[in-house]
Amino acid sequence: MEEHTVYCGGCDHEVRVLITTPPSEDGQATLHDSEVVCLEIGDRCSGASCPLGATAPEDMVRRLLRNGLPLDGLRTVTSLCPSCGLESEMVLYGRGRVICTACGSAAQWRFQRAEPM
Repeated sequence: MEEHTVYCGGCDHEVRVLITTPPSEDGQATLHDSEVVCLEIGDRCSGASCPLGATAPEDMVRRLLRNGLPLDGLRTVTSLCPSCGLESEMVLYGRGRVICTACGSAAQWRFQRAEPM
């Protein structure tokens, strides 16, 4: 994988991206070509489509997970996934959206304000 810094028009600043290495072998199944993976997908993402990877923000997070990339730069919470029912790490992205790291399902994140005791 190659790391680059490029300008993202969606969030109006430079971001770090990886270009994945395509499979080196021929196969019967459909194999992915190289993909752009944004390492800074998150709260600043405002659109329905990532201009760098030509995909929805949730698909960009799934690319991170599929390629086994660390989630260091992303905000995460541990929560019960409404789709798979497992308590897992959820990646926060966009405005109030999360992706389950266990099953890859997208969900809406609602945080109830904590009150002092």
